[in-house]
Amino acid sequence: MLVTSVAEFAGLACAVPAALGRMIRGFFANGGTRAYVTGTLAALEAIDEVALLCPLPGESGEAIAQCERRRDRVAILSLPAELGNVAAALAGRPPETRAFAAVHHLWVWAEGALTPPGGHVAGVYASGEVGGNPGGSEIHGLDDPPLEYSLPASEIAALAAGAVNPLRDLRAAGRRVRVWSARTLDPDLERRSLPVQRLKIFLEVSIARSLSWVSGECNGEELWARVREAVGSFLFRQWQEGRLQGRAPDEAFFVRCDRSTMTQQDLDEGRLVCLIAVAPVRPAEFVIFRIGQWTTGRCPDRYAVSRRGSSRGAARGAGRFGARGSRARPDPAVSATTARCA
Repeated sequence: MLVTSVAEFAGLACAVPAALGRMIRGFFANGGTRAYVTGTLAALEAIDEVALLCPLPGESGEAIAQCERRRDRVAILSLPAELGNVAAALAGRPPETRAFAAVHHLWVWAEGALTPPGGHVAGVYASGEVGGNPGGSEIHGLDDPPLEYSLPASEIAALAAGAVNPLRDLRAAGRRVRVWSARTLDPDLERRSLPVQRLKIFLEVSIARSLSWVSGECNGEELWARVREAVGSFLFRQWQEGRLQGRAPDEAFFVRCDRSTMTQQDLDEGRLVCLIAVAPVRPAEFVIFRIGQWTTGRCPDRYAVSRRGSSRGAARGAGRFGARGSRARPDPAVSATTARCA
């Protein structure tokens, strides 16, 4: 079920685990506007709008697997509670080293109870610009004290270096609790930035959907030129809006769709392949991926997307929620999976 406010969610609150309810309210407190509440995590897989998946700690593995299959969303994960030191927190990370998930620590105090941080963090992501860096963003909707315990700067640095994104209490400096890093679980330098990963997802999904019209077209020079024009215009807008770096468009992206990107077998089987490279604002290097579409009436199961180069890319009880994050503009929605509602 889609809910768009805390007031709308109130009617469902009694049917979900208490911790998940606090997570969803934390999502709305931090700028989220759309939340899906379903009975199972699997039920969210069919909802294309979902961009952020936010499970309870015990379901991190299932959430990561779904994000890997869909490749159009990321999992905002929470470590289990009561991990009393850095060693325990690092040992508590999910074993999967994937670019479609990011884990957060510590738990937060909200509504008088310890709560997994994923809901509040997902709200920060969903309310921001796609590809924006939430590092340093303030978290709202917390009690006093806001965290299960405070971390010294040395331990915060150790967690961030170990791909665990810490929450930092800066009230002593006159500020609030903040998200202190935004790394995925993938240690590879090219895939460890969560903002860049979300930007890549946005670009790939947007381009693949916008090229659905090529199905049934004649796979030749005229079509290739139209594809280059359509994709180039889209990426030019992304560069103008600051999502891609470079003093000129040719420093920000390139689009290639011609005989050099397709084999004779591709042509014989009705495949159109477009090679695209973009330079995200962070990091500096190009990220390259290939978008494939079927022509002459052939259709893939989903988007025919393959990657090459640098884009290769617990609370008790059943329950989780995911969030539809910003796509091109801040446009947040959360998918919340909970214990099945009667």
